[in-house]
Amino acid sequence: MGEPAAPRRAARLHNRGVRLGQGGDPAAALALFDAALALRPGYARAHVNRGGALEELGRCAEAAEAYRAALEIAPGLYRVHLRRALVLLALDRRAAALRHFARTRAHRRDPAAMGADHPSFARASRLKLLHDAAQFRHLEGRGAALGLAALYDRAAADIDWPEDPAEAVDLPRLWRARLAASYNRAVWQAPAPEVAGGALRPGLAVSGGVTALDGVLRPEAFAALRRHLLESTIWHDFGHVGGFLAAYLEDGLACPVLLQIAAELRAALPGLLGPHMLRQAWAFKCLTGAQGIDVHADSGAVSVNLWMTPDSANLAPGSGGLVVHTAPPPAGWAPGGLRADAPRIRAALARAGGERVETPYAANRAVVFPSRLFHESAPVRFREGYENHRINVTLLYGAPAA
Repeated sequence: MGEPAAPRRAARLHNRGVRLGQGGDPAAALALFDAALALRPGYARAHVNRGGALEELGRCAEAAEAYRAALEIAPGLYRVHLRRALVLLALDRRAAALRHFARTRAHRRDPAAMGADHPSFARASRLKLLHDAAQFRHLEGRGAALGLAALYDRAAADIDWPEDPAEAVDLPRLWRARLAASYNRAVWQAPAPEVAGGALRPGLAVSGGVTALDGVLRPEAFAALRRHLLESTIWHDFGHVGGFLAAYLEDGLACPVLLQIAAELRAALPGLLGPHMLRQAWAFKCLTGAQGIDVHADSGAVSVNLWMTPDSANLAPGSGGLVVHTAPPPAGWAPGGLRADAPRIRAALARAGGERVETPYAANRAVVFPSRLFHESAPVRFREGYENHRINVTLLYGAPAA
């Protein structure tokens, strides 16, 4: 016996809606998703794509309800938890957004959900293990009874590593077993509450272009976010950029004070950020002390790059910051990935010319600029030691996801 007619018709309507949405017609797509759901109310994927169409149309409250309906049917759709979290944040429902970020983190830090052989649990670099040992030592020095620093030191000393300390290898079976309960798991979460009276200093103003803002965060907010970045075990990504670790909203970076900062920036800069919602945030930590992130562009409308390491750690005052190239990307430019993009971008910049706007590093300084502009880190020379790693946090604002 074939599939019943109603589900088949619902699937056809849904697929047509997806094509229309991809073609840039979210209103027509929404009508087809509604028609599909009238035939098949339990169609989780139609609820998800209906939420995406509503986001495209700027109807965030309805999008949140569409994602809620999908999650009632399929609670394990962790990417939908992320999308609902971002929509709730746009609606200034930060506590509800945090609950969904907690779900995405639980999923990503669970080998049973991600797969025991997922690279996040099965691979490591020497830099990554030494960083984790230093972080555990930092925590144990502040009273956390973890007993993990010495274990990670032994692993880093025992494993046969390649010459490049940032190169990842498969963890040997013995050490994979010994580290399984803690390696790249959600071991520790520092308190990072919202700051009473506001997280931002008053009087922030940006007119557009490339702008540096000093003293962006009030001292209490800077201290709370810095503690989260130092103490919380959120530095799971060691393969995105050589010599760096990265953390993302859905994988532990989200915390009350960061979401407060993101929301208050939209309110403080309404002409620039008000039309946009937060699409992602990430933090990068430079472990090598000698290099920056190569030239690239972000897929958003406006980027806010905030620096979180004290100035005393910077061995090259006047450098270590951000270079933004004002020449616009070539027509039809589509990012392909950091490693692949850098040579293409260098060639495009050589043809286009244009100005380089270099902003030197300073703690609690932010650079605000159009995300599509090519940008890169200036050379980095920071002191050795766990608390001295250069950390930047990027908040990416943009149009709703397609």
